[in-house]
Amino acid sequence: MRRNSYAGLRSVRDFSVVLLVFAFLAGCNTVRDKDNEEGGRSLAKKATAQVSIEKRQTILTLDTSTRARLGLETATLMAAVTRAQVMAPAVVLSVQDLAASRNGYVAARTKLEKARVQTEVARKEYTRLKALFEQNQNVSQKSLQSTEGVLRANEMDEGSALEQLKLQESVVRQEWGSVTAKWVIDGSPELDRILDQREALVQVTVPRSASFAVPKAISLKISDGSQTEASLVSTFPRVDPRIQGRSFLYRTRSQPGLAAGTNLVANLSVGGSMKGVAVPASAVVWSEGKAWVYLESAKDRFTRRAVATDVPIDAGFFVTQGFLPGEKVVSQGAQALLSEELLSGGHAGGTADED
Repeated sequence: MRRNSYAGLRSVRDFSVVLLVFAFLAGCNTVRDKDNEEGGRSLAKKATAQVSIEKRQTILTLDTSTRARLGLETATLMAAVTRAQVMAPAVVLSVQDLAASRNGYVAARTKLEKARVQTEVARKEYTRLKALFEQNQNVSQKSLQSTEGVLRANEMDEGSALEQLKLQESVVRQEWGSVTAKWVIDGSPELDRILDQREALVQVTVPRSASFAVPKAISLKISDGSQTEASLVSTFPRVDPRIQGRSFLYRTRSQPGLAAGTNLVANLSVGGSMKGVAVPASAVVWSEGKAWVYLESAKDRFTRRAVATDVPIDAGFFVTQGFLPGEKVVSQGAQALLSEELLSGGHAGGTADED
């Protein structure tokens, strides 16, 4: 009898445990459902933009509170004029070669000047003795002939020195071009700035097939990411062995990162002028591999529009199509606006948004 009572109590206890487990699980599901419901309401509160498609463009309409929450700021597009940009390899040249050219030229010119002085002395001596000889003075014909021989030898040395100097000028011109050769010949201030390393010479190479005229001023990108301006000197006779193209010589202000042999990237503005607008970089967002901006088409209405980024300029991009001067784009908060669109069921980057 006791055994049966004990078994009954255990059955009741086990059943109670089962009921407690079911009650606990039911409570968890209720809490989870409540959390999901509250999370959905919270997400709906955050994503309050209305998204619509009009004329194949995505339009976002915001209320005032959403715009304030996103911290949106706009910038007015300004008219701009630029030229097509071409990148070309460049290398900083060693000044030692230029110094050697200058030393070689100075040595050749000094030799010529010495020869001219010796010739002039010999010529005066020969003229004096010849006059005495013709006046039956005490000057032998042998002395006159000897002096004449010295004069002729000095004239030959002078002629040889002159040819050596011309050859040296030709070598400098073939190595550096006509402008730099003139610097070497004249010992100009431009040459002094190069030899003192206040300025550096840079060789820029463009493809032989390039039909554009190289600009007088270019921008050089240094390895640390900074840029510096360089001005055209002349065509450059040397060929970069790595690139079979036409070379040009530029000079720029010396600074860290421009040691001899340093490879650089030159940005050349070529071709005719193009008119367009300057789009700030902060206005551009990326989605699915494409660049977009949000144009303020009306108060609290923003149109997402594709933007070209193939012509970079200072602090942004130069754009020739799709935008007009005076239009406003979101310059602060564009990424937040893109997220708002996605939360509201948009499809950033879709074909419906292309012009």
